[in-house]
Amino acid sequence: MLALGLGLAWSTLALPTQPVAIALLLALAQPVLVLGWSALRGSRDLARPRFPLLADLASISLLWLLAEGLLALAVSWPLESLRESGALMPALGLSLSAGFVLVGLWRLWPAFAQASRHGQSFAGLLSSVGDAGALRGLAIAAVVFAVIALGLCLAWPGVLPAPARLPVLIAYPLLALAAHAFVHRHGDLARTAPVASETVSRASVVAAAAPATPATTEGADLPADARLYAALRSGRVDIALAALADGANAHTLPLEGDRDQRTLPMLAGLLGDLKLLRELIKRGVDLNLRHGGLTPLLAATRDSWHGRPEAVMTLLANGADPRAADSEGNTPLHHAARSTDPAVAALLLDAGAQVDALNGEGFSALGVACNSGNWRLARYLIEHGAKPEPAGGQPALLAAVAGEDDPAGVQLLLRHKARADARGHEQRTALMQAAASGNAEIVGVLVDAGADRNAHDANGLTPLLEAARNGHTDVVARLALTRPNVAATDAQQRNALVLACIGGASPDLLRQLMVLGVDPNQADAEGRRAMDYAIESGRWPQVSVLDPAYALPSNVAEGMAEGHFEKTPQELLREALQSQRLESAEAMLRLGVGVSPEALAMLLLEFSDADNLLCFDWLLRHGAPADLLLRGEDGVLFHLLDRGGMAQPALWRLLERGQAVGGVGGLSRFLQACLAGEYVSRGNEQLAIALFERGADAFGVRAPCDPPLIAAVRLGWSRLAEMLLLAGVDPNARDARGQTAVHVAAALGRENALRLLIRFGALPQARTPGGQTALGIALAAGRSDLGHWLEWRGWTLPGRALQPADLPAAAIGGDADAVARLLDLGLPVDAVDHQGCTALLRAAGGGHEAMVQVLLDREADPGISARTGATPLSAAISMRHLPVVDRLLLAGADTNQALPGGVTPLMLSAALGLPEIAGRLLVRGADVDALDDQGLSALHCAALHAFTARERQRVLALFDLLLMADLPPDTANLAGQTPLLLLLGARAEAGAACDEDVLLAVLERLLGEDVSLDHQDQRGLSPLHMAAMHGLSRVVQRLLREGAERNLRDGLGRTPHDLALLRGYVDIASEFEPARGAPSLARFLRDPR
Repeated sequence: MLALGLGLAWSTLALPTQPVAIALLLALAQPVLVLGWSALRGSRDLARPRFPLLADLASISLLWLLAEGLLALAVSWPLESLRESGALMPALGLSLSAGFVLVGLWRLWPAFAQASRHGQSFAGLLSSVGDAGALRGLAIAAVVFAVIALGLCLAWPGVLPAPARLPVLIAYPLLALAAHAFVHRHGDLARTAPVASETVSRASVVAAAAPATPATTEGADLPADARLYAALRSGRVDIALAALADGANAHTLPLEGDRDQRTLPMLAGLLGDLKLLRELIKRGVDLNLRHGGLTPLLAATRDSWHGRPEAVMTLLANGADPRAADSEGNTPLHHAARSTDPAVAALLLDAGAQVDALNGEGFSALGVACNSGNWRLARYLIEHGAKPEPAGGQPALLAAVAGEDDPAGVQLLLRHKARADARGHEQRTALMQAAASGNAEIVGVLVDAGADRNAHDANGLTPLLEAARNGHTDVVARLALTRPNVAATDAQQRNALVLACIGGASPDLLRQLMVLGVDPNQADAEGRRAMDYAIESGRWPQVSVLDPAYALPSNVAEGMAEGHFEKTPQELLREALQSQRLESAEAMLRLGVGVSPEALAMLLLEFSDADNLLCFDWLLRHGAPADLLLRGEDGVLFHLLDRGGMAQPALWRLLERGQAVGGVGGLSRFLQACLAGEYVSRGNEQLAIALFERGADAFGVRAPCDPPLIAAVRLGWSRLAEMLLLAGVDPNARDARGQTAVHVAAALGRENALRLLIRFGALPQARTPGGQTALGIALAAGRSDLGHWLEWRGWTLPGRALQPADLPAAAIGGDADAVARLLDLGLPVDAVDHQGCTALLRAAGGGHEAMVQVLLDREADPGISARTGATPLSAAISMRHLPVVDRLLLAGADTNQALPGGVTPLMLSAALGLPEIAGRLLVRGADVDALDDQGLSALHCAALHAFTARERQRVLALFDLLLMADLPPDTANLAGQTPLLLLLGARAEAGAACDEDVLLAVLERLLGEDVSLDHQDQRGLSPLHMAAMHGLSRVVQRLLREGAERNLRDGLGRTPHDLALLRGYVDIASEFEPARGAPSLARFLRDPR
């Protein structure tokens, strides 16, 4: 009472005006109130020695000061900003900061609970963390937060109005005392060990929950070892530590008669406070000691649903074996797979636990997680290497299908390459297990994934037999859509009907199986039919279904025969069908009760849901018209189309019977219904495709439906969208909101749909009525990656379906990005335009090196030539694009692929005077002996170029390169012209312009090869004739010095001298005359003139 009064007095002393003093006084009053109230309630003894009491007071003070300091630090800036500005952002910041502090207090609620009742060191208080999901902890944290926040409001200037501050300050001590009383009352269970698992023994739970007796709390009458175990089982860490200090043996084992056979480290690992576990480890306890089939690590992972990562980490850090298995073969990772917290599994994997270790049943930890429906941990294990089908074990898929009908886990495993038909023990498949468990949704997922509907296990059971044996009507209905083998039997030759009768299945299931075609008269290995088993068991409803003549529903038949109809024929027929009395319905039709075709059509629509497919099939067999207009509007078919995927089974049955599906807007109505009902599965897409293939209108639209193409894009049905586009649907059609399919695809982020639409001519630049483009919509949705397909800056889309010739057209413009996108859209890389040119040829001719590389990376063929015979290599050579030539040669372009006339790339480069390209061609194996159709070699072509060339060094380099390649220097072509004759202008007009310096340099190079100087072509012209004809005086002099014959005559009998005179080159003509002496002066004197 003294401590309580002191605390109340201390709280009321907080009247000074200094904020810091007020805050400190209010914070330090809380430990005194805690001590006083706990002493008043008898949970704390204040008569202890002074030092432990002061240590207890100090730890409580530090805890409350830490909490108040944390709150003050978190809210100081936003609170001050809010006071000054009153703006929204500081208010939001203040709320966020306060929320973070409350979450932190929630995590530490056991510390405040323990401090309110028992003595504890500050480190021990901080180490006590609780489950953040406990509502009790949230309540305690909220109360502590309210006390601290109210004290902070009193201390902070200007937060509370001046008139209200004094009354609140006076009431604060009472409010704080009430808060401490609440924490003290509800914090009692915080000291209890969190042993919450279905595997914990009943005795352990009772012992943990039972109130402590004086013998267990003080231990005066128990030995130290017994007191240690009693304290541990009741969660009293302080008493257990005291028992150890009193000499209890840390290595002692439970007594043989104890129901709870968990050892000391096993129990210590389950406590919220790990001080005792650390003390046991310090005393050398063997953490791998197996007792009762368990180790401490196995117990820590097994006996906690929410996981105990701190305890597991402590055990692993001190040598606990993560691979140890219990008596059932479960490792710690198997137990952790049932935990909601993946942190434990992460610790075990980091410590070396085998992710695919198998338990006694053959399941890995992934299988255990799937069996528990713990998909979060299953995903974690898969991401860390767990195999859906561990070697030598059972597939995890079998465990995933055996629980609740939740396909999420099955879909997770299938996405990670789990085989739908993986076999387990006794050759069981997941589809068999799901059918036996009655999980119709999972059966549908497995069937859609390609699971074998007719697979047999070791006992001959198929999925259909399993579903029939266990009486699962919905599973049989789902399997019926896959058309299973209805004649299948098990190892005892029992078919589905026999197994259903043995299992006591409902008459509905028997009817369902009989509609599927299961033979009711088939006998098993003992010669007994389904009828025999039903009669033996006294199941007369089954008998009436299997043999209508055995128990004929005479009351209905007699009533119809006498004509006593209290209800209309349609109502009577409906009742018979609703009760699945098909024999009565047949009797009604047989007796002619007057059911009109319109009434049959109405009933057909009424029984079109998945639960009444037997009646639906019965009505179809008995002539119910599906195309008859109901009340002058739509027929049954269009009413079913308006139901979307919900009517999928009925629509399939109509299609299988050849029902016509024509009519305006039929496909759009079905797609709109699928959109409204979110029927987006692939099965519904397949039905839509079937409707379209059978003639459903893909062009007409009835309000308020979207055009089929836009609806298909919204649903994500790319196959249907492609089929619609191939059929000629306008890719730029707009819906009621003025949006095209491109706008819808951009808004939904459907990249595949965008590619498909652009491939078939959709315009990405089209605008909505609000002026938005598809690119703007995609950017607004945060899908900037879609701009790759929506923004065409260089080459623009043609506004029609893309054609192969568009690829060379884009290459002409040099837009490498457009070319790459067109290739991604499916255009053939070797497509040609109207001139037969490929994109590679266009890119090579244009010198677009990057584009050439893109095309070559896409395996473009460099050997395809245009109609003119040009190839990519020849185009690059002609345009002198050396880098392009290099890339083509690296890609394996043929260096000897000839152009029309037999001109090879080497001849072409020589004719153009390109020694660098000629050298690359020679290195790549160009044929130096090749001749064109005129007999010209590469050296002839180089000589032709040299006559008109002006760059002396390049010409010499070209001739050096060719001559070093051993080209014959004096070979004549078909016209008898040698390289020397062509060098001197044998093919040029007389007097053509040329650079005589270049000719002289090349002439010297040829003279070094010992070429003939007197060779004459078919016209009889020799090198001297050529030089004289073109006025090459220095060449004439050089030839004459080399001994060229000056008197050779051509075909017209002319000498070089005659040609020089004929062309007016007198100085050159004089070079051919013999030398004369000086004329005599006497000759001129004798001349009379």
